Formats: sequence, C-alpha cells, structure tokens
Amino acid sequence: MRESRAERYRSRRRNDSEVSRFWIMGLLFSLLVLAFEFLIEIPADADWLQEMEMALFSASFTLLAFYLLGLTFVFSRQQKAGKINYQVIIYVWLGAILFHLFLLISNLSNQHVYKAGIILFLGPLFLTVYHFITYLSALREERAEQEAATGASLERMAYQTIWEGSRVYGEINRLKTEYPEVEQMLKANDFHNKLERYSLEMQQYLQVKHFERKDVELLEGHYYFLENLLTLAKQHPGIMESRQFARRED
Repeated sequence: MRESRAERYRSRRRNDSEVSRFWIMGLLFSLLVLAFEFLIEIPADADWLQEMEMALFSASFTLLAFYLLGLTFVFSRQQKAGKINYQVIIYVWLGAILFHLFLLISNLSNQHVYKAGIILFLGPLFLTVYHFITYLSALREERAEQEAATGASLERMAYQTIWEGSRVYGEINRLKTEYPEVEQMLKANDFHNKLERYSLEMQQYLQVKHFERKDVELLEGHYYFLENLLTLAKQHPGIMESRQFARRED
C-alpha cells in the first residue's frame, strides 16, 4: 500500500528532526572529548583517581539499571523503543563498566587511561539521553497524530449529524405544511418550541472550529429527538387517515 503525500511529509520531517538531533548531540560529545584530551590535565599520581573511577563505575552501573527499567516500562506497554538500537547502548554501558572495573583492579598511573574512562562514561550517557529524547519526541508526535485523527473523526460525525438533523427538520416542516393537525399536535404537547430550539442549536455548531466528544453527544441527542418527533408526526391519526383515503382513491 502506497503512502499518502501527508504521510511521506511527516516521515521526512521526522527523519530530518532525528538527523539534526543526532548531529547536535554528536557535536557536543566531540567537543567534550577534545576538551578532556587537550584542555584538562589529570595528575597521574593524584589520590582521588581511584575514588573517581569508583564513582564512574557506580554511576555507570546505576544508569544502566535505570535504562533497563525504562526499556522494561516501554515494552510492558507494548510500545516501540524507537528506531535506536537499544542493544548497542546496553553493550556500550557494559563495556564502560568493565573498563572502569579494570582500572579499579589494575591501579594504572596514566592520565590518558583515566581520560578514556571519563569519555567511556560520557559516550553511553549521551547515547542514552539521545535515545530517550528521540523516543519521547516520537511518542509526542504519535499522540499529536492520534489527536488530529480523533478531531477529524469527531468533526465528520458532527457535520453528518447536523446534516441528518436538518433533513429531519425539513421533513417535519413539510408535514406541518401539508397537515395542519401535525403542527397543532406539536404545539399541544409543547414540542414546537423545543423543535425550533434544537434545530437552531444544531445549525449554530456549523461555526464551531473544534469539536469535542461532548459536542457530538449533544448533537446526537438533538438528532434523536428530531427523529423521534418525525416518527411521532408520521403516526398522527390525521396523516394515517389521509394516506388510507388516498390509497382507497387509487
């Protein structure tokens, strides 16, 4: 089945947004890597290096756990996790955890190794943030499309009900013109004022730009009242007798 022009436009706009977001995140990560490599000096014999590695190890393990919990929540609601390959992010987090564990065990004294540890922490962190931003953006667009589709459906139902109500109202007026006793029956049962008020309210909804569920339910209630009133008018004894007389004449 071929995609419509609107669907192709939405898909192209979504892809352009994801590409732009990826390049922005990649540029920020590259700037951080260059800053750690050329602008920041880490003393090789500092006492706090092991504490830093322990903090990075704990933070990596904790963030991976939260990431897995987030994926579990997404899958439990039977939703897609986005176009990002979440397995790659999990493997990157595991690699970073193993690298931090290696530094804790080996106790090396090379600043480039510890800079690599910081970069290996920031890398999966940026990927995780990018994944959740992409997922939330796609979820927001999907909800916006669903709301637009629901709004279009409510609008179609409302206009259809108004059209049906106008048709029924015209049929009632025709019966009132041809059979005066129908109008007398409507006035005697206090249906006449309600008939005109409901018809006017339905016509006023033609100026509404946004329909809600309660508006459609109100229009349907007015329409059912007009439909029942038309049925009652057709069953009036005067109309039934006129039809039987016309049938006998034929």
